[in-house]
Amino acid sequence: MAIVAATVIVPLSILFFISGLFVNLIQAVCFVLIRPLSKKTYRKINRVVAELLWLQLVWLVDWWAGVKVLISSSGVV
Repeated sequence: MAIVAATVIVPLSILFFISGLFVNLIQAVCFVLIRPLSKKTYRKINRVVAELLWLQLVWLVDWWAGVKVLISSSGVV
C-alpha cells in the first residue's frame, strides 16, 4: 500500500515543485522587466500566475480525494 501511494505522491509532488519553480521564474522576470514600467500591470500578471499555481493545488487535492462534481437543474431556465 505504501509503495502504491508513493508511486502517485512522488511524481505529483515533483510536478508541483517544478511548476512552483516555473511560476517563481515568471514572477522574477516580470518583477525585473515589467514592474519598473507599470506596477498595475505587474500586479495583474502576478495575480494570474499565482492563481494558476493555486488552481493546480486545488486540482491535485480534488483529484486525490476523488471529488466528483454533479451539476443538475430543472428543465426551466
